[in-house]
Amino acid sequence: MRELYLKAPAKINLALHVKGLREDGFHELQMIMQSISLADRIKLKKKSGGIIVKNSHTELPTGRENLAYQAAEIFFKNNPEINQGVEIYIEKNIPIAAGLAGGSTDAAAVMKGLYLLFELEYDLKELRSFLENIGSDVPYCLEGGTVYASGRGEILEELPFIGEKYLVVVTPAFKISTPEVYKLYDQIKGYDKFDFDSVQNNLKNDQEIDWELDYKNDLKKAAEKICPEIKEIKDIFKNTKAEFTMLSGSGPTVFSIYSSRELAEKAAARWPRKNDFVTVAKTVPSY
Repeated sequence: MRELYLKAPAKINLALHVKGLREDGFHELQMIMQSISLADRIKLKKKSGGIIVKNSHTELPTGRENLAYQAAEIFFKNNPEINQGVEIYIEKNIPIAAGLAGGSTDAAAVMKGLYLLFELEYDLKELRSFLENIGSDVPYCLEGGTVYASGRGEILEELPFIGEKYLVVVTPAFKISTPEVYKLYDQIKGYDKFDFDSVQNNLKNDQEIDWELDYKNDLKKAAEKICPEIKEIKDIFKNTKAEFTMLSGSGPTVFSIYSSRELAEKAAARWPRKNDFVTVAKTVPSY
């Protein structure tokens, strides 16, 4: 096999709870993560040596600061018998720095894809351990689906798939810094506490979801203070027959869930803010 094509799906956070600050400086989290059909497309091609990253987006780095590049470095370091290199091309469909794990999912797809390209067996647990230092979302992105994540996001427990749900995903042009959101959260924390164990158990037992009652994001207020456009987007969604609206991760992306594709497409088609990234997607199971 000389080349391989892959999809790298985005993820959303259906719920995010910050339990506190850890000794290592990271935050202890509880999250429900869900992969969606919005995805980057990646091409891996064997070459004589070295790593080259190319992409369709001018803002995306192509050197070591790119997570996909780092994943490839780890692969070759752990498989020294491979005497070839790889060219990685990323067709970027997921907005950058949007709370959708765009960089993380590219890294996970590249790592998994390189084992397939060079026809090597792999252990998923081992791959997760390789990747957890690249980014907290990267281990999750190896398989996606509906997952309970804890720790920094690297401790994963698979949950039953919530089923096919249609959503509208909106990302404003405003860029938001994840460390800045967490720093502000630490200053204004003490709100939106909820029984996360109950949420987790309801999903495990395939019980009916009460979106508004059970699913929250502790980072919402901090993110809205930094980027007021988030609240404006959520207010627009209120008039679109959405079942549920939520900030994904630390933002700035906001998504809404609809009971049908038709309602989601209608909401997206009538979206009034012209500079936003707007797309219709659906939830997808593990891959």
